[in-house]
Amino acid sequence: MKFRMVDRIIDYEPGKSIRGVKTVSFEEYQLKSALDNSPCLPESLIMESFFQLGNWLIMLTSDFLQMGLLVRTNEIRFEHQVGPGENMLMEICVRSYRDDGVLFDGKAIANEKVIAKGTGCLATITKLDEYYDPEDLKVLFSEIYRPEIINER
Repeated sequence: MKFRMVDRIIDYEPGKSIRGVKTVSFEEYQLKSALDNSPCLPESLIMESFFQLGNWLIMLTSDFLQMGLLVRTNEIRFEHQVGPGENMLMEICVRSYRDDGVLFDGKAIANEKVIAKGTGCLATITKLDEYYDPEDLKVLFSEIYRPEIINER
């Protein structure tokens, strides 16, 4: 993953759920909301963070043999913004995990406020090694998997 939007994975249960953290860096302060000048992580990058975390779950569940490609989403709602220096805790829960696709829901929380919620996100399954080097992703996972950090918000 060249554009990395998941800084830490703190918990996962293969085929069921995953929790991770995206920390909005101070270098991202130039990213402005479309509606005002407040420095914040744009909605498109919040969505990308969700999708990357969901993809980590697919890769971990398949022992780095498969990955997901987003096909559709039912609804994504943005309720608050997340700014530089803030941690966004993301949770992805699988509704259905089949050989041909994964259907999941997710939410992101920062400062005890819901930042975003997504429902009905569908990813089709494909071979991981057609897009990425699985060994490189295993090394990256060893760097970002930190289950000792559970209660960050």
